[in-house]
Amino acid sequence: MSETRIVSLFDIHLPYNIPLEPVFAFIKDFKPHVVVLGGDVHDFPSVSPWLANQSRAWIGGTLKENYAEMDKRVFKPLARAAPKAEVVYLEGNHEWRLRRAVELEPNGEGYWNLEKNLPSFVTLLAMNVPYKASAHLYYVHGDKIGKHHSAQMSAMWRKSVLYGHVHDVQVTTDVSPIDVGELYKAASVGCLCRLNPLFMKNRPNRWVNGFNYVYVEDATGYFADVQVYIINGEFIANGRRYGK
Repeated sequence: MSETRIVSLFDIHLPYNIPLEPVFAFIKDFKPHVVVLGGDVHDFPSVSPWLANQSRAWIGGTLKENYAEMDKRVFKPLARAAPKAEVVYLEGNHEWRLRRAVELEPNGEGYWNLEKNLPSFVTLLAMNVPYKASAHLYYVHGDKIGKHHSAQMSAMWRKSVLYGHVHDVQVTTDVSPIDVGELYKAASVGCLCRLNPLFMKNRPNRWVNGFNYVYVEDATGYFADVQVYIINGEFIANGRRYGK
Protein backbone atom coordinates (compact mmCIF):
# COMPACT_ATOMS: atom_id res chain seq x y z
CA MET A 1 0.00 0.00 0.00
CA SER A 2 1.41 3.38 -0.98
CA GLU A 3 2.20 6.11 1.51
CA THR A 4 3.32 9.75 1.59
CA ARG A 5 6.27 10.74 3.76
CA ILE A 6 6.27 14.22 5.31
CA VAL A 7 8.85 16.08 7.41
CA SER A 8 7.87 19.25 9.27
CA LEU A 9 10.32 21.86 10.54
CA PHE A 10 8.98 24.63 12.77
CA ASP A 11 10.42 27.82 14.23
CA ILE A 12 13.98 27.85 12.92
CA HIS A 13 14.27 31.56 13.70
CA LEU A 14 17.41 32.35 11.73
CA PRO A 15 19.92 33.64 12.80
CA TYR A 16 19.19 32.10 16.23
CA ASN A 17 18.98 28.54 14.90
CA ILE A 18 20.66 25.38 16.11
CA PRO A 19 22.90 23.53 13.58
CA LEU A 20 20.62 22.30 10.81
CA GLU A 21 23.04 19.97 9.00
CA PRO A 22 21.94 16.85 10.95
CA VAL A 23 18.30 17.59 10.11
CA PHE A 24 19.10 17.92 6.41
CA ALA A 25 21.09 14.67 6.61
CA PHE A 26 18.00 12.92 7.97
CA ILE A 27 15.84 14.45 5.25
CA LYS A 28 18.24 13.14 2.60
CA ASP A 29 17.96 9.62 4.06
CA PHE A 30 14.20 9.77 4.65
CA LYS A 31 13.40 11.02 1.14
CA PRO A 32 10.16 12.82 2.01
CA HIS A 33 7.53 13.59 -0.57
CA VAL A 34 6.64 16.80 1.29
CA VAL A 35 8.62 19.13 3.57
CA VAL A 36 6.56 21.55 5.63
CA LEU A 37 8.36 24.69 6.78
CA GLY A 38 6.02 25.60 9.58
CA GLY A 39 6.64 29.33 9.88
CA ASP A 40 9.10 31.62 11.65
CA VAL A 41 11.87 30.33 9.40
CA HIS A 42 13.64 33.63 10.00
CA ASP A 43 13.24 35.85 13.02
CA PHE A 44 13.15 38.88 10.68
CA PRO A 45 14.54 41.31 13.28
CA SER A 46 15.09 43.79 10.45
CA VAL A 47 11.34 44.52 10.50
CA SER A 48 10.70 43.87 14.16
CA PRO A 49 8.10 46.22 15.66
CA TRP A 50 10.07 46.05 18.91
CA LEU A 51 13.15 47.65 17.36
CA ALA A 52 11.50 50.41 15.33
CA ASN A 53 14.02 52.60 13.50
CA GLN A 54 16.99 50.93 15.16
CA SER A 55 16.35 47.68 13.31
CA ARG A 56 19.14 48.13 10.76
CA ALA A 57 21.71 48.22 13.56
CA TRP A 58 20.39 44.96 15.01
CA ILE A 59 22.45 41.78 14.80
CA GLY A 60 19.90 40.27 12.41
CA GLY A 61 20.96 42.48 9.49
CA THR A 62 18.87 44.11 6.78
CA LEU A 63 15.86 42.50 5.15
CA LYS A 64 17.90 41.79 2.02
CA GLU A 65 20.45 40.01 4.18
CA ASN A 66 17.66 38.09 5.93
CA TYR A 67 16.39 36.71 2.62
CA ALA A 68 19.92 35.82 1.50
CA GLU A 69 20.46 33.98 4.77
CA MET A 70 17.26 31.97 4.29
CA ASP A 71 18.36 30.98 0.80
CA LYS A 72 21.84 29.95 1.89
CA ARG A 73 21.01 28.16 5.13
CA VAL A 74 17.57 26.66 4.47
CA PHE A 75 16.39 26.62 0.85
CA LYS A 76 19.59 25.54 -0.91
CA PRO A 77 20.45 22.80 1.62
CA LEU A 78 16.84 21.60 1.49
CA ALA A 79 16.90 21.48 -2.32
CA ARG A 80 20.04 19.37 -2.16
CA ALA A 81 18.65 17.04 0.53
CA ALA A 82 15.20 16.55 -1.03
CA PRO A 83 15.31 17.66 -4.68
CA LYS A 84 12.01 15.98 -5.57
CA ALA A 85 10.01 17.01 -2.50
CA GLU A 86 7.13 19.45 -2.48
CA VAL A 87 8.05 22.29 -0.12
CA VAL A 88 5.19 24.05 1.68
CA TYR A 89 5.90 27.23 3.66
CA LEU A 90 3.34 28.19 6.33
CA GLU A 91 3.36 31.87 7.14
CA GLY A 92 4.05 32.45 10.85
CA ASN A 93 3.80 35.47 13.08
CA HIS A 94 7.37 36.52 12.28
CA GLU A 95 6.63 36.39 8.54
CA TRP A 96 3.61 38.54 9.32
CA ARG A 97 6.10 41.28 10.25
CA LEU A 98 6.86 41.58 6.54
CA ARG A 99 3.22 42.33 5.73
CA ARG A 100 3.11 44.97 8.44
CA ALA A 101 6.34 46.53 7.16
CA VAL A 102 4.85 46.92 3.65
CA GLU A 103 1.65 48.36 5.10
CA LEU A 104 3.67 50.97 7.00
CA GLU A 105 5.94 51.71 4.03
CA PRO A 106 4.13 51.03 0.72
CA ASN A 107 7.33 51.66 -1.26
CA GLY A 108 8.38 48.18 -0.16
CA GLU A 109 5.53 46.59 -2.13
CA GLY A 110 6.89 44.15 -4.68
CA TYR A 111 10.32 44.06 -3.04
CA TRP A 112 9.97 43.16 0.63
CA ASN A 113 7.08 40.70 0.30
CA LEU A 114 7.92 37.14 1.27
CA GLU A 115 6.28 35.66 -1.83
CA LYS A 116 8.58 37.78 -4.02
CA ASN A 117 11.69 36.38 -2.34
CA LEU A 118 11.08 32.63 -2.26
CA PRO A 119 12.51 30.02 -4.64
CA SER A 120 10.13 28.80 -7.33
CA PHE A 121 9.86 25.34 -5.75
CA VAL A 122 8.34 26.72 -2.51
CA THR A 123 4.57 27.10 -2.07
CA LEU A 124 3.53 29.75 0.46
CA LEU A 125 0.32 29.47 2.48
CA ALA A 126 -0.93 32.59 4.25
CA MET A 127 -1.25 32.94 8.02
CA ASN A 128 -3.73 30.46 9.52
CA VAL A 129 -4.29 28.72 6.18
CA PRO A 130 -3.48 25.07 6.95
CA TYR A 131 -1.69 22.57 4.77
CA LYS A 132 -4.00 19.59 4.34
CA ALA A 133 -1.88 16.45 4.21
CA SER A 134 -4.98 14.26 4.19
CA ALA A 135 -8.57 14.27 5.42
CA HIS A 136 -7.17 13.36 8.84
CA LEU A 137 -4.03 15.51 9.16
CA TYR A 138 -3.41 19.25 8.93
CA TYR A 139 -0.41 21.51 9.52
CA VAL A 140 -0.58 25.13 10.69
CA HIS A 141 1.85 27.51 12.36
CA GLY A 142 -0.40 27.86 15.41
CA ASP A 143 -1.58 30.84 17.41
CA LYS A 144 -2.34 29.52 20.89
CA ILE A 145 -0.06 30.05 23.88
CA GLY A 146 -0.21 29.25 27.55
CA LYS A 147 0.03 26.07 29.56
CA HIS A 148 -2.70 24.10 27.74
CA HIS A 149 -2.27 25.24 24.13
CA SER A 150 -2.63 21.76 22.61
CA ALA A 151 -6.06 21.34 24.24
CA GLN A 152 -7.05 24.71 22.79
CA MET A 153 -5.82 23.70 19.35
CA SER A 154 -7.68 20.38 19.55
CA ALA A 155 -10.90 22.12 20.55
CA MET A 156 -10.54 24.63 17.71
CA TRP A 157 -9.54 22.33 14.84
CA ARG A 158 -11.41 19.11 15.76
CA LYS A 159 -8.96 17.33 13.46
CA SER A 160 -5.43 16.08 13.90
CA VAL A 161 -3.16 19.08 13.58
CA LEU A 162 0.60 19.51 13.94
CA TYR A 163 1.77 23.01 14.75
CA GLY A 164 4.55 25.20 16.12
CA HIS A 165 4.75 28.74 17.48
CA VAL A 166 5.10 27.71 21.14
CA HIS A 167 8.55 26.06 20.76
CA ASP A 168 7.67 23.14 23.05
CA VAL A 169 6.28 19.61 22.64
CA GLN A 170 2.75 19.03 23.90
CA VAL A 171 0.01 16.63 22.80
CA THR A 172 -3.73 16.44 23.39
CA THR A 173 -5.83 13.58 22.02
CA ASP A 174 -9.61 13.53 21.70
CA VAL A 175 -12.30 11.10 20.65
CA SER A 176 -15.73 12.23 19.53
CA PRO A 177 -18.70 10.47 21.17
CA ILE A 178 -20.38 10.63 17.76
CA ASP A 179 -17.67 8.44 16.23
CA VAL A 180 -15.46 6.74 18.83
CA GLY A 181 -13.36 5.25 16.06
CA GLU A 182 -12.13 8.69 14.99
CA LEU A 183 -9.20 9.65 17.23
CA TYR A 184 -7.56 12.98 16.59
CA LYS A 185 -4.67 14.83 18.16
CA ALA A 186 -3.21 18.30 18.37
CA ALA A 187 0.55 18.31 18.86
CA SER A 188 3.23 20.97 18.94
CA VAL A 189 6.49 19.61 17.59
CA GLY A 190 9.23 21.78 19.08
CA CYS A 191 11.56 24.32 17.53
CA LEU A 192 14.89 24.45 15.72
CA CYS A 193 16.11 27.65 17.36
CA ARG A 194 18.48 27.97 20.29
CA LEU A 195 16.83 27.38 23.65
CA ASN A 196 18.30 30.46 25.29
CA PRO A 197 18.91 33.17 22.67
CA LEU A 198 20.15 36.56 23.75
CA PHE A 199 16.73 38.19 23.48
CA MET A 200 15.30 35.77 26.10
CA LYS A 201 17.61 37.29 28.74
CA ASN A 202 17.92 33.94 30.55
CA ARG A 203 14.20 33.73 31.29
CA PRO A 204 12.98 30.17 32.02
CA ASN A 205 10.93 28.52 29.28
CA ARG A 206 9.53 25.17 28.11
CA TRP A 207 11.27 25.18 24.76
CA VAL A 208 12.29 21.87 23.18
CA ASN A 209 14.40 21.28 20.09
CA GLY A 210 12.82 18.85 17.68
CA PHE A 211 10.91 18.12 14.48
CA ASN A 212 8.35 15.63 13.24
CA TYR A 213 8.05 13.11 10.45
CA VAL A 214 4.94 11.33 9.25
CA TYR A 215 3.78 8.42 7.15
CA VAL A 216 0.37 9.03 5.57
CA GLU A 217 -1.47 6.07 4.08
CA ASP A 218 -2.63 7.26 0.68
CA ALA A 219 -5.71 5.05 0.46
CA THR A 220 -7.24 6.07 3.79
CA GLY A 221 -5.48 9.29 4.82
CA TYR A 222 -4.64 7.82 8.22
CA PHE A 223 -1.17 8.56 9.48
CA ALA A 224 1.57 7.66 11.93
CA ASP A 225 3.82 10.45 13.12
CA VAL A 226 7.13 10.35 14.98
CA GLN A 227 8.32 13.15 17.25
CA VAL A 228 12.09 13.61 17.17
CA TYR A 229 13.83 15.23 20.12
CA ILE A 230 17.17 16.95 19.51
CA ILE A 231 19.43 16.98 22.57
CA ASN A 232 22.69 18.96 22.37
CA GLY A 233 22.61 18.80 18.60
CA GLU A 234 22.05 15.02 18.39
CA PHE A 235 19.02 12.83 17.72
CA ILE A 236 18.00 9.33 16.69
CA ALA A 237 15.49 8.86 13.88
CA ASN A 238 14.56 5.73 11.93
CA GLY A 239 17.17 3.79 13.90
CA ARG A 240 20.09 6.05 12.99
CA ARG A 241 21.97 8.60 15.08
CA TYR A 242 22.48 12.06 13.61
CA GLY A 243 24.58 14.94 14.86
CA LYS A 244 27.96 15.23 16.49
